[in-house]
Order: sequence, then C-alpha cells, then structure tokens
Amino acid sequence: MPSKGVFLYHLDKTTCGGRIIAGAPDETYEIGGIVRQQVRAGDPVTCGVHEGRFRVCGGMGDTYDVNGVLKEWAGSLDSFSSCPCRARFVPTVFSHTYDSNCNAGRMAERENTIRKKKLAEEKEKDLEPMPVPVLIYATQHRMDDYDAKDMHHGDLNEETLKGRFDLTDVSAKVNPYKLTLAPSATASPYSGFYPGSLKENESMVVSREESARIMFDEFRELAKLFSFQGEYKDIITEMIDHMQDNSGTPYSNPMLDKALKEQILNDHTEQSSLLVIRDILTSAINYEYGFIPLDKKNKLFDERGNFKDLSMAVLPKFDRLIDQTNGLVITVHDTWSTHITLESLEVTGESYRAKVRYRIQDHFGLDEADILNSVFHQGRIFRIWFVLQRWQEYDYKPFITEMNTTVEISGGRG
Repeated sequence: MPSKGVFLYHLDKTTCGGRIIAGAPDETYEIGGIVRQQVRAGDPVTCGVHEGRFRVCGGMGDTYDVNGVLKEWAGSLDSFSSCPCRARFVPTVFSHTYDSNCNAGRMAERENTIRKKKLAEEKEKDLEPMPVPVLIYATQHRMDDYDAKDMHHGDLNEETLKGRFDLTDVSAKVNPYKLTLAPSATASPYSGFYPGSLKENESMVVSREESARIMFDEFRELAKLFSFQGEYKDIITEMIDHMQDNSGTPYSNPMLDKALKEQILNDHTEQSSLLVIRDILTSAINYEYGFIPLDKKNKLFDERGNFKDLSMAVLPKFDRLIDQTNGLVITVHDTWSTHITLESLEVTGESYRAKVRYRIQDHFGLDEADILNSVFHQGRIFRIWFVLQRWQEYDYKPFITEMNTTVEISGGRG
C-alpha cells in the first residue's frame, strides 16, 4: 500500500526548531480555534539554527493557482525546508491526508508540459540558460603544479644547506652529512643546537639508507606533537610514509575529504565561500524559467572566469585552534589551488537546490621561504623534512595532496 502523507499548515514546525510562517490566504481551516493557512511549495519558513527566512521545497502534486502560476501543495512526505539544515516538517493536522503516489503520473506529465512550454518561450525571447556544470572559481595557482617552489627536491648541496640555511643541527639521532649516530638528545620539536648535541660516536657509522630511515622515524615521532587527538591524527603518519616511499605520486584520503566537507559546512561567517555562492545563486536565478540566464554571465563572472563576489570569500583551510593538535595544521593547513564547480542546479517554483564541488590541492613539501622563517627553522621536524627533501644526497620527493567534496545548498526568492 502507498504511504499516507498529511498536508501542511502554517505554524507547523520544522525538525530543526523553525516554523512555517504563512500559507495560502484563501485556503484556511480553523483548527483548535486558530485559523490555519494551507501551505504550498515556496511559502516562507524559519530555521531554528540559522537566521533569515527560507522556503518550503517540494510538493505532493496537487496544485494551487497563484496569479496564473501553479504551485504544489506541501505535504509531509514530499516537502522540506530550504534552510541549511534541510529540515523536514512536523505536521499537527492529521485529518487531511493523501497517498504518496496519488499524483505521480500527473506530476510527470505536468512537469514535461511545463518544461516544453518554457523551452518554447526561451527560444522566442532568445533567452538561453547558462550551461551547468560550470567552473565558478579557480585560484591563480594552477592544479598539478609540479613546478611550484615547494615541489623542488634534490636540488641543494651540503654547502648550501649549512651555509645559506644554517642546517648544521638537523637530526637528534644521526648526523645526515657524516652518517654517524649521535648520543641521545631531546626530541622536542623546537630543540635547538646545544654543546655536545651532535658529538658523533665515530664507531657508529651507518649507511645513507639507514640514516634516512632514522630521520623518517624521528619525523613521524615529532609529528605526533602536532597530531595527537581526534579522528584525523593518523593521517600525518600515512603522509610521511608516502614521502618515504619516494614515488612522488598524488596522495588522497577519504578522511581528508571528510575534513574538508566539515570545514565548508561549519563555516557560518559572512566570508564563507558556500554562503557567498548561495547568495549569488539566489539573486542570479530567473525563477520564472528555472535557470540562470546566459546573458547574466558577464555580470556574474570577472575577467578570470570567477564569480565576482567570491573574490572576497575565504577559501577552505585548516587554521582553527583544534587543527593544531588534530594533525590538519601540518598535513594541509593552507592550500595551493582551489577549483569550485557548480555541478547541478534544480529550480522548483521559487526555490532551488544546487550541488557545488570543491577540488583542492596542497603540496606536502617545503620551499626555501619556509625554512628561512625563524619559527619553522627552530622546529627540528622542519629541519629534518627540508634536508630529506632538498639535499641532493637524499632527494625524497614531495607530493600533491588532493581533496574533493560535493556539498548541497538550497535557497529561494523572497
């Protein structure tokens, strides 16, 4: 048997604590002594978490004429809020019901008729939709940039490392230049040189391969001081292992994709890239025809092909206080290249749903400016990293870290 749904009325609440605030003014019912308006797709609703007004999205199929425009009645099985919570509705009137499949055939037929009518009108008015998917933002730094300064490797000699970069005290375990083991020394990430810290035991000489292994073990151990809590803490160890494998191939991890998605969705500041995109779409969509007109493209995009308003947005990066101990500050922190693509756009009445894809790359490597920075230079972990990567005798390849995620947004006019 088909599922039973109930019609929605204004004052019904959302699962996130919001409320439907209006419905059809001429379709009212007195319920419990209160006159309630029956709700349609597109009617306003509040959110219990986020400020502002949102819209009821989706309807059950039966329509209501509003100035010649057909709107669907909202139902408990089919409707949801356009707020970021994507909340469902909590009905309070259970006497007016409908079957879930009662209008399936008519809905498909009506949507097909409306689609054909709109296409005909578009051709007559020479109104074309902007093609989707479309790249809406790309940083100046390009993707797959193996020529970036932090991607250099095996390009420096011992004299340069010691002279220009003052890299004489590198590892607390082994002298990478003389290949001799050092006495026990503190493994603090910011331990500096002190008298006797690298007095080699001349009888303990190791191979170049063994010295690299010792330094990578020390690299992993020191990294734990930046990555000791949370679900992402083991990623840095995996990335150091990938560097030690020396393939130089790109690295990806579903957990990094998850961290990226969380960062995007949890950024509620005015500079949030996702919220800026939502505002752009809300104002750019032609709700009558259900798309962004192609003739708006010049107003939306700058000379570099980016959404103009996105130039003021803050791109995703991991610089929160918690990221200093969960590993993200050292695995990714800032990013090198970002592409944002509008993957899909679906307009229903005065509301829309869109999918936005973020593709982000960072480089797991150090450039000269990094190690010349006094804060980085004091950290033994970075001195080890730089020597393993840049000294011609080791030549361990840095690599590209790639993160991908797709997020949904919704909004509407009003």
